[in-house]
Amino acid sequence: MFVESEPNGLLMVRYKLYFNQQSPDPEDPWVLSYFEAHGLEPRRQLDEQHEGVPYKVLHFGQCYLGRHIHPLGELYQRGVEHSALVHHIRTLLDETDNADIREAKARLRDDALHAVSIELTAQLHETARFVVSENNELQVTIEATTVTDAFLTSQSSAQSI
Repeated sequence: MFVESEPNGLLMVRYKLYFNQQSPDPEDPWVLSYFEAHGLEPRRQLDEQHEGVPYKVLHFGQCYLGRHIHPLGELYQRGVEHSALVHHIRTLLDETDNADIREAKARLRDDALHAVSIELTAQLHETARFVVSENNELQVTIEATTVTDAFLTSQSSAQSI
């Protein structure tokens, strides 16, 4: 999801939330569930294409979303963290010297490896630390052994099923 804001009348703002229909972001289901749980309905809902990618666009007024902006921002931040952690986990697994991990990874198709990375991200999110650098880049810190141990455990669990 990404958000645009634009002026809408005297000192008001319109929020436009874009949900990618081909490749949803991690926060998309959380945000949509939040809307449902709080009975929030968009003023307008459109289907748009940007650079060939279909988006569902929800329009909300500033007053209507008012007190919900902070919790929605937290969900968005958590989604960004999840995306960064998925990438970091994949990097750690790709760069490991551990032969067991290399062998287990080799048995997985890319989509299965991505699914495992998503699963590990959900499991390890609370363990990871996220810091914004001076360059405004999100940096992830988590012990490599924590990731590799969780990966090996997930693979041994999957094999025993």
